[in-house]
Amino acid sequence: MNPLIQVYNFHKKEFGLEENIFLRLFKTVLSTPLCSILECSVRLSPEGIHAARFRLGYGQQDIQNGLHAIRDLLHKIAGCKGVSLNQDILNQIVNNDLDVSRTMFLGVGLDNKTNINDSKVKCYLLLGGYPEKVNQVISLHPHLEGIRDYLIHEEFTFGIDMYFDGRTSVEIYPYLDRQDLNNAALMTKLNLRDTILRLSEECNILHISFEGDGRRVLHFFNLQSPARFVRLLDNRQLSLAFSSVQTLHYILSRPNKKFFVSANFCLIENEIISNDIQNIGLQYGLSFRA
Repeated sequence: MNPLIQVYNFHKKEFGLEENIFLRLFKTVLSTPLCSILECSVRLSPEGIHAARFRLGYGQQDIQNGLHAIRDLLHKIAGCKGVSLNQDILNQIVNNDLDVSRTMFLGVGLDNKTNINDSKVKCYLLLGGYPEKVNQVISLHPHLEGIRDYLIHEEFTFGIDMYFDGRTSVEIYPYLDRQDLNNAALMTKLNLRDTILRLSEECNILHISFEGDGRRVLHFFNLQSPARFVRLLDNRQLSLAFSSVQTLHYILSRPNKKFFVSANFCLIENEIISNDIQNIGLQYGLSFRA
């Protein structure tokens, strides 16, 4: 079995997700040979666990085919009962002028909520050496003072949210690598406090995104030890959810299998500072090309 489908089925069963038209459409695209990346996500909050969150993706050599597959998926979702999908921002950014040679990754995520109006799809792109496209994305992003201070690297990741009730917006994910995190002057400029930096010692890549009110969300990537990071957060819900990731990693790393399951975490900055972490995102997945 395609390991991406194996991971998808595992997540769906582990968290008791009920089948519906949106999950079926997503799985159909995931099953195609050129799709090479899957990420499953669990959102933990005081309201409970939300696990109907997936993202699939394409490497640079398959971007053009991936664009066709994602457009077709969006068309089918838009045709579903009760869905009003606004693709205006997507069409402005991802158009005939898109230089695929400077597009390093393309993906689409599905966040399937009980209330259909809160459900969404999200298109992701990772650009490299593409300043004019970065400028266009920033111009469409909600105004945020000092936002360009975060644009340190040529690589630039962003997403376009398209809610099923017609809302749409841009979200950016600038990142800091280990060298940046060790740069005291830069950390002061970005006002990343010692509390945050202590946690960031556990990772080699820190992505930053912004809530609608300007709050920063921190995404911890390339962790030295995900299990140790979970212990540091000392959250029972997270420990239980992460045990599923460990089980999956064991299944995929048995003899004759060489798949590595990566795990990343996202936290709200204010909750870290106040030592009152209530909202946690856990993402895990793998890459595989048939």
